Amino acid sequence: MTTDNRAAMWLLPPIALQILHYLDDADDAFAFLTAAPDCSLDDALDALRTLLAMDSEFSLWPTAHIASLDKAYNVSPSVVMMALSLFKKIDLGFCEDASTSIRRNTELPPTTTVSAYVNHNATSLRAALGKWLPNLEDLEVVSRNDPDFAPLANDNLSACHGLRALTIHQDEVLDQATLDAVLAAVIATCPNIERICVELSKLSFMSDCTSLLAWLALPTARHLTLDCIDFHVELGAELATAMLDPSTALETIELSEAPNLTRAILSPSSPPLPPQLRHLTICDYTMDNDDALHDVFYDDYDAPLTFGNSDVAALAAKIANSRLESLVLGPQYPSDLTPVVNILPQLPTLTKLALQEVHLASFPPLVQLLYLELRFVTFPDEAVESLATLLGSSPKLVHLDLSYSELTDYQVETILRALPHWLSHRGTTCNVALPIMTEASATALIAALAKTRNSHRVTCLIATSGLSLHYKKQLVAALASTSRMALCILGADRFEFVALEAYGRQHQLTIAYRKESTTAAKECWFHSPHCWTINS
Repeated sequence: MTTDNRAAMWLLPPIALQILHYLDDADDAFAFLTAAPDCSLDDALDALRTLLAMDSEFSLWPTAHIASLDKAYNVSPSVVMMALSLFKKIDLGFCEDASTSIRRNTELPPTTTVSAYVNHNATSLRAALGKWLPNLEDLEVVSRNDPDFAPLANDNLSACHGLRALTIHQDEVLDQATLDAVLAAVIATCPNIERICVELSKLSFMSDCTSLLAWLALPTARHLTLDCIDFHVELGAELATAMLDPSTALETIELSEAPNLTRAILSPSSPPLPPQLRHLTICDYTMDNDDALHDVFYDDYDAPLTFGNSDVAALAAKIANSRLESLVLGPQYPSDLTPVVNILPQLPTLTKLALQEVHLASFPPLVQLLYLELRFVTFPDEAVESLATLLGSSPKLVHLDLSYSELTDYQVETILRALPHWLSHRGTTCNVALPIMTEASATALIAALAKTRNSHRVTCLIATSGLSLHYKKQLVAALASTSRMALCILGADRFEFVALEAYGRQHQLTIAYRKESTTAAKECWFHSPHCWTINS
């Protein structure tokens, strides 16, 4: 008589799956599964380990991308089907037809969510998503020519019981009737949608906000993004009051190119930031260059400027007693936001700060930050020295982006002197983006890389406009003596990239390509020898 030895072995407890889902990259997930005894993995975990070992260029964890899943499915369908239940999220990208995809042949468990974007004239979401339609959580509807989203909203949204986020992205002007029709369909068929994003390429001016107010009144309305859409002054004030009402559930406000609404939000006469608001983004990039559009549609519309001295003071006052976790600000014209930044040490909840096109006269010790982005920002030397001190003392910071900021050689070198200590004392993946425009800055970065003793991944993106090919090669060569690092050089032309790739291979570097989005250009990344690679 024989016994099933595997059945007699112990299996990983349920908490192991929770730990696995906490890991934010494929290498760590694979290492976790590989460290477990073979017989402790059930069939699904064993299949996932097999998938993660297939190809380093497959993008499968923590979010599985459909192109990688399809490739793996073509190689070993049984392994993919067994592992599907472990994926928390699958990104389908642009969907047209599921007839030749894994979506036609498999079903997902309720614990797996799906994100996708479709053209507005898709015949049905079911044709695009196949058997995965019930798992759709995040939908983006894209239109380039026809601005009418209403038929898709009315005909298909009711089939998506788990839908929580809807994005409307349109190249044409959005009219009032279409916005009202889409929001009416959402309220009627998908009242559980938590996130509404309206992203337009052409400024659209609304004459009524009733439908938006109706959605904001829902207890599920948590995230509102309005990009390139604005309202009359009186309507802006009414909408701002509703958005800042402490009785609503709204946790995230993102405004871009909405000057009237932005001014209403910043106005001292509007309510303070409510305690439930966690994320605030205001980017005031009004499209001055679209004069023809302005003349045709908005003869009586004169966009107000925001982030003047009074606006900055009002924003600082509103932020002082808030519970914000992230703050993103991008004025249309360079503005001094020092009063706003100086108030931020009072916000222990703040973990992300992103500023663009601003001046900072000083920089306080924001030790609570995880993520710091300062693009096209100008500083005096004293502020940069304070920022370098933060790198040496911050217990949390893992992301620093200073790309495109106008820093002098002294300021860049000040940051780079603090870089090795910061990166060597972080116990998790770190990302850094810097402007390396001169020979002096390049030499300082090479020295900083040589001194860094990181135990986890580091990605370094550098802007090198004006830097010679010789020094770009030296930066690539410097990576050969590092471990667990990846370097991306921005500002090299096509011929320079050919030379840099060849030079990198001479130094036993791994070269990989990736895209930040489906429409972005591919980036070339150089990796330390015998190291992980960034998924393409």
